[in-house]
Amino acid sequence: MCVASVICVTTGAAALAQDVSNSVTCGTHSVTALASNSVYWKSLGIVRVLTSTKRNWSAVTSPMSRHFATIIALAALVPLILLALPAFDRAEDARAQAAAARMASRADALSGVIESRISAAEQLVSTWVRMPGSLAAIEWPSSGGGLVRADHSGIFSRVFFAPDNNGQGFDPMLGRTAAERAAIAAGQPVTISAVAAGGQGSVLTLQQARLAGKPALLCFELNPAWLWQHVDQAHGVAVVVDAQGQTLFASQAVPQYLAALFAARAAGATRDSAPHSASWQAEGGAWHGQWRDLAANENTPRTRGWSIGVFESASVAAADFAPLLWIALLGLVALLGSVAVAASYLARRYSQPMADLAAGISRIGQRRFPALATAGPEEFAQIARVANEIGARVAEDVNALETLGEIDKLLLGSAELEPVLDAILERVHAVTRCHSTGIMLLDSDAPGRGRVFVAAQGNVALPVSRVELDSDMLSVLMESTDGVTVARCEDHRHSFLVPLRDVGAEYFWVWPVVHNGRMGGVLAIGFREIPSLDPRCASYAGQFAARLGVALSKTARDEHLYRQAHFDPLTSLPNRLLFRDRLAQELAGAAEASSRGALLYIDLDHFKKVNDSVGHNAGDQLLTIIAQRLRASVKEGDTVARLGGDEFTVILRNVIDPDGAAQVAERIVEALQMPVNIGGRDHFVAASIGVTLFPDDGATIDDLMRNADGAMYRAKDTGRGRAVFFDRQLSVSRLDATQSGLHRALRRREFSLFYQPQFSLLDGRLVAVEALLRWNTPRDGLREPREFIPAAEASGLIVDIGGWVLEAACAQLAQWRDAGIAPRRLSINVSAQQLKFAEFPRNIRRALDKYSIPPDMIEIELTESVFADEVASYGLAQIAALGVRIALDDFGTGFSSLNYLRQHPIQVVKIDRTFLEEVAINPASATIAETIITMAHALGKEVVGEGVETEEQLSFLREHGCDLAQGFYLARPLPVSDVTELLQARAVSAAIPQLRQAG
Repeated sequence: MCVASVICVTTGAAALAQDVSNSVTCGTHSVTALASNSVYWKSLGIVRVLTSTKRNWSAVTSPMSRHFATIIALAALVPLILLALPAFDRAEDARAQAAAARMASRADALSGVIESRISAAEQLVSTWVRMPGSLAAIEWPSSGGGLVRADHSGIFSRVFFAPDNNGQGFDPMLGRTAAERAAIAAGQPVTISAVAAGGQGSVLTLQQARLAGKPALLCFELNPAWLWQHVDQAHGVAVVVDAQGQTLFASQAVPQYLAALFAARAAGATRDSAPHSASWQAEGGAWHGQWRDLAANENTPRTRGWSIGVFESASVAAADFAPLLWIALLGLVALLGSVAVAASYLARRYSQPMADLAAGISRIGQRRFPALATAGPEEFAQIARVANEIGARVAEDVNALETLGEIDKLLLGSAELEPVLDAILERVHAVTRCHSTGIMLLDSDAPGRGRVFVAAQGNVALPVSRVELDSDMLSVLMESTDGVTVARCEDHRHSFLVPLRDVGAEYFWVWPVVHNGRMGGVLAIGFREIPSLDPRCASYAGQFAARLGVALSKTARDEHLYRQAHFDPLTSLPNRLLFRDRLAQELAGAAEASSRGALLYIDLDHFKKVNDSVGHNAGDQLLTIIAQRLRASVKEGDTVARLGGDEFTVILRNVIDPDGAAQVAERIVEALQMPVNIGGRDHFVAASIGVTLFPDDGATIDDLMRNADGAMYRAKDTGRGRAVFFDRQLSVSRLDATQSGLHRALRRREFSLFYQPQFSLLDGRLVAVEALLRWNTPRDGLREPREFIPAAEASGLIVDIGGWVLEAACAQLAQWRDAGIAPRRLSINVSAQQLKFAEFPRNIRRALDKYSIPPDMIEIELTESVFADEVASYGLAQIAALGVRIALDDFGTGFSSLNYLRQHPIQVVKIDRTFLEEVAINPASATIAETIITMAHALGKEVVGEGVETEEQLSFLREHGCDLAQGFYLARPLPVSDVTELLQARAVSAAIPQLRQAG
């Protein structure tokens, strides 16, 4: 019922809302229709009422109203239910007790009525039998029994007699007990129940008499209409059964299962007058009742064994409980109505203020700060006031944060601080709401002085003031990181505040601007009157000061990083990076203005002797002095730079003719020829200078550098200590240029080693690597050996370069060995000039001993040209005696390779790539390659195929039994890091089978 009620209420509410909406709509249309007559304002009032009703209804049906209703209902229903449950239990107990008492009383009443009627019938029979002449008219029938007469008094339905136990048909003596027989023999009337032949039960009163001188048993059958009169009017069901379980009377038709139940109850009951309760379930319903035996006469138990029961179904019993349920239902409806009224009242009272408050707070989140209405309940008014205060503070904070963000953009977007100080001061002035603001920056070039930048209300473009600072006051400010208040400005002590005082400020708040642990400036805000102490305002100003400190730190850091990146740390001259940048600017300026400039490339002569004789510290002092002399030799605006080591450059601007550049070059030569005293000892260092003009000799930086470098080496070749101009006709050859570059490359460690793996064709394992030299030139990038090795051999630098290669390769092999990933062999290419160098075998021996490398892990690769020189052949024999393996590279390209294999200790033959290029298409090449492999194996040599670039070439070598192979198809030459990763992967893959076997 409750659910249905709720549904009805909800439906009704929706209907009511629709009606109100329709009414409002109708009212709105009515306003238009009635605007021209006198009832317009009345209609407008109706519309307002309907609109208010709709708004109120919206408040009632709002989520807040539902929440209020739910909370109030729970608050009311929970205690009510907790109190109602025990009350209902007690009411149910009382109802059950009342019903039991009612049925017991009814059973007692019915029992008394029935007993009194039976007693009356027995008294009437006893009196009638004793009356004289009452039996005179009765004749003994010849049949021995049967109907004698009918009684018309209404008490008996008939009177008949029966012989002792031998009559036919109805046997009235059936089922009598010994006690009943004794009572009949004593002449007392006895009432029993009997069953006729047809199964019809009846109640008989027996009286013994003498008929015609013979003993006879008279049977008086009680009239059921008289005996059970008014018994059927009992509340519920009344049932009377005898001792044998036969139903003598039932006020209603009793189902078979009830009759069986009553019979079983009567047959098994203990015979006493006390009532007994009975309950059972039948046909889906519950039954309750009282059961008791009929009262018996103490002297003659004539009716002993009869039982009477009064029963009710649970539905009938529950009818007594219905009024209480209705009362509870009405109470619940009243409670829900009260809840609805209370919820609607609270919703109307709080819904609109809550909505206004939520809308106002949401506007605060949108950075809109209107004042919230403070009308309505006091609690909401208080919240609105607090929200207004929060909104005002949020507005100020947001404004301050935006200002700080703008200041950050200004500071981060400008490379220098001073150009943005005016904009910063304006923003500080707006946030702190002061009269004027000022920033004093310490002058790094003039200790004890500072520059004051000022912004004031109503004043534009105030000048920068230079002031002398009081060191004591700066010390006080340095210790007052939270700022100080100055109420009286003293000219000397507070000199940085004087510019603010001059524009009208009288009271000041001052914060130090600190960066990198030292004072960098002062931030001051001034007021005309004593300001109220606003912690938030002071916090904003403190944040401004902190940001200025960060900006100063950033500026100082940027300057330091710039100098570190663009200036030489020893001489403070521009380094290579800044030199190239300035040279690019000069080239661009010369192209636009059609002017001319000059580039001087300066290299000190015999500077290495200074380092070797007096040490590197003395050499650094010498370089510093040289840098000072170079700066003194050029005019303001020219650039002197140090490229590295003992190499310097000079960029001359606005050179009118070559004579001007020549004069500067000669002046530099003369200045550098003067002795330099270091440690009490004079050192003489000359300089070779190469001069080139731009844009005459070149329009790019690389061209000018190459031309000046070539001219400088021509100066060295022609006697040193002089200046030489670049001349295209007399420019050095490519070989010479490469050779000169090799000198510098060796000195600057521009060389590096790449490693090309060699793989076994039997199982595919990486077993060796070949070290390959690369030159990483500053101008041309990475260059391969064929581009510079001929020049190195022609100049004799191949010996020094080869020595570096040997040292670097052995050091790397030792690192791989220590890491447990070293290959089986490392191949190193060696030229004939290295073998002719007497110290070369001893250099190999020292490298092996230095890095503890077994000789057979090193493999020397050489070409057939080595065997044509006896000195080189002798050096080869010494190397072989060390146990180092010898490999003959480019085999097959000479004319006496077979003889060399027989005469010299060669262990490895490397097939030249030219034979492998055409093995798949040229049968002759395939035959030569196959012959080399067969011949080398016959001589006990190991064969390596180099230059493998296709699958066909690799398959050919594998099919013909070649031992190793290398080439781009398998792996390109790799830097150290990549080869190390490859070797590590090889070590891991080799360890996996062992781990599996161990596991």
